[in-house]
Amino acid sequence: MAETMLLELTGAGFTYRNGAVATLTDIDLRLAPGQMHAILGEVGAGTSTLGRLITGLLSERGTSVGHIRVAGTAVMLGDDPEAQLSGMTSLVADEVQLSGRLHGDEVSAVERRAHQALDSLGIDELWRRRLDTLSGGQRQLVALAGLLTGNPSLLVLDQPSLSLDPETRRRLGAALRAFCDAGGAVLITAHQFDEVAEACDQVSILESGRLIRTGIRPSASELERQGIWDTRPRGQGEPREPHQSCEPYQSFESRWTDRSEAAGESAPASVALSVRGLSVARAGVSVLTDIDLDLASGEIVSIMGSNGAGKSTLLHSLVGLLGAGARTSGTITVDGNGPPISLGEAPAHERAQHLGWVGQDPGSQLSAATVREELMHAVPLPAHRRRDRATIRTRRQEAVTSALARTGLDSFSETHPYDLSIDLRKDLVMASALILSPRILLLDEPTLGRDRKAIDRLNMFTKDFRRRGGSVLATTHDRHWAATTGDRILLLDEGRVNQDEQCRGAAG
Repeated sequence: MAETMLLELTGAGFTYRNGAVATLTDIDLRLAPGQMHAILGEVGAGTSTLGRLITGLLSERGTSVGHIRVAGTAVMLGDDPEAQLSGMTSLVADEVQLSGRLHGDEVSAVERRAHQALDSLGIDELWRRRLDTLSGGQRQLVALAGLLTGNPSLLVLDQPSLSLDPETRRRLGAALRAFCDAGGAVLITAHQFDEVAEACDQVSILESGRLIRTGIRPSASELERQGIWDTRPRGQGEPREPHQSCEPYQSFESRWTDRSEAAGESAPASVALSVRGLSVARAGVSVLTDIDLDLASGEIVSIMGSNGAGKSTLLHSLVGLLGAGARTSGTITVDGNGPPISLGEAPAHERAQHLGWVGQDPGSQLSAATVREELMHAVPLPAHRRRDRATIRTRRQEAVTSALARTGLDSFSETHPYDLSIDLRKDLVMASALILSPRILLLDEPTLGRDRKAIDRLNMFTKDFRRRGGSVLATTHDRHWAATTGDRILLLDEGRVNQDEQCRGAAG
């Protein structure tokens, strides 16, 4: 008796309307109940298109060919999972139960399935939480729990590890394995190899729209050759989880001396950013407690920690974007060319002159019709007389041209920002931050959605910014990037930076 397949693709392909060439060509793929398969590829290889083709989301966007058959119910979690939150609810419990309730399922059964879905993902304690109090990773898991509550037979997950810490990725891999053991199947598409891809039965590579079989585990050299970024750390230099100990770190004075001698410089490091006693509370609940942090001039520091630890809240507090419901205390000081400037309660637009902000969701910071126009209007022109307007606009155009070059966006200058991949949208927001020439860049999850080439592009940008005297403070769950790119790693755990658990990065 032939094995029942939940997914069958034979000679499948897809061409977008007005596309010069096919995005997918001659795809053969079969998934049986119990199977978990990852398909990895560079940005532009067609991984997201494959997921949308399987789940019927491309019927009006182009032409498909070949045989595509899905047995049972297939659902997809896209690469922007927050966009799949309904917007109709405010509590986690209501959001996760919504699809079952709308289908008219029995109330107690829907509630039971919702608790099971949340518990399998390790977030059942969020049941009574408001959605707007969750971290990006937590909202991502809530969106997935909502899909699981609907009892699908096939899960198609596009970059499901975005915004998730390593331990949560391992837990997600185990939850997806349990879903498969219960008779479902999972197809994952991504640009990065991580703990979720590692949990799959098989990993294949999508190269320029064609599927290449690689077996259960692709080698590191194969991943490198195919342009796929491996987030897992290497060797002894990997950062530890917050509950583990770190090797002693160099003082930033000695690290700066090493770097200065290599660069032929003699001046000691100055402190670019100083944070003292920073505390943040929302709805009476403490999020951050007595944070002390120094960032040296020319230093790249990564902040790591579990989902919900307060990493994004820390960056939001620095740039003044916490919102009216948050209560803060402490001091933030930026050392400019003159005497130190205390930001205190300064509004966000004043802080932007010193702190360049690149958020976790780049789409929320974009509004213009083209990349160039986005940069032209990223910040208002400085106050000027009418007779000086032409000169001021020429200077802005020169700044925009420089920012495009420094972020590698020259060839996309007339592209709509939402037609860019997520990594290029991040690069565009970084370019926008450069317009005011800040001394410090705050990057929230800068490696999200990046393949190998995009990681290299990010590294070139941060190193160039540092060479120009800038400093970078980044939050990340990417242990490989944190360990090999920056000077220090700070571990944020339960709202506190543990000064005894700072880890050394790869200074240079």
